[in-house]
Amino acid sequence: MVFGATYLIYLALLLVLILGIKGSIREKKALLLILVSVPIALLLIVIIHLFFFEPRPFANFHFTPIVPEKAGASFPSHHAAITAVLAFAYTYFKSRWSLLLLFIMCWVGLSRIFVGVHYPLDILGGFVTAIVAIFISLQIKKNLEARFLR
Repeated sequence: MVFGATYLIYLALLLVLILGIKGSIREKKALLLILVSVPIALLLIVIIHLFFFEPRPFANFHFTPIVPEKAGASFPSHHAAITAVLAFAYTYFKSRWSLLLLFIMCWVGLSRIFVGVHYPLDILGGFVTAIVAIFISLQIKKNLEARFLR
């Protein structure tokens, strides 16, 4: 669980980068969607933090989490949002790697709850943030295509 909560996100990002370079056209398209969607997801999280602050479980219940983590806003989870963007982008383009990335997304989410740094709702919030970010990215793509590819 410590590996899933701390390091698995980096392995997933490395996998997506390698697949974006070496993979099929689906993986290349997914990488482009990810490159647009991750900053949007992170921006959405910053906006949510302006209006809503929920302390992390270890701060609320006064225990030491299994992994070192700064006290701060718990909702939504950055890790869950980023891994969900990866998984949902691959799922959107029907890549054969999407099941692996969906598994990684779930593993990271459950691990972050298990080690005591997030509530379950934080993870779900991260997943929803990822869906919204991908939707915004696809709308941007659609508008750019309509404007420049007439």
